[in-house]
Amino acid sequence: RVAKMQHTASRRVKPRKEDASTLDAVVLEAVVAELDATDRAAAGALGRASDAVGAADWRAAAEHSAVAQELAWKVLHTGHWTEVAPVWRAAYAAACHCAAVACTSVDAASEREVLLGALRTVDLGLMLGDTRFRAALLRLARRLETL
Repeated sequence: RVAKMQHTASRRVKPRKEDASTLDAVVLEAVVAELDATDRAAAGALGRASDAVGAADWRAAAEHSAVAQELAWKVLHTGHWTEVAPVWRAAYAAACHCAAVACTSVDAASEREVLLGALRTVDLGLMLGDTRFRAALLRLARRLETL
């Protein structure tokens, strides 16, 4: 589970022991705060996706992570890659992680199509994201490959 976090930089969240479904809450909080200065909608969607994963509200997590993914995708695919702020790559990686955790945490998680879709989402996060959430995405990929 992703630690539930406050969307302001003033409150720090204690990181918990990491597993395949956990993102570093302090790093995620910093990404959301940095993104908030650029795009409030994307920051809000990513924060809500993370909160929903932490609350095990899989439908909301899938919905909000899809919005965050779409907003980051559009920025990542507009103009030259060197002109895109690194926070967008971090946001995309975190949104992919939340989306994959959400879709594999529902009852259909044993279905092959769901697992392959989640693994594809993790792969996209690894390819297009920056390194801030790479370890978490790799842990999740290893978990998905064993299911």
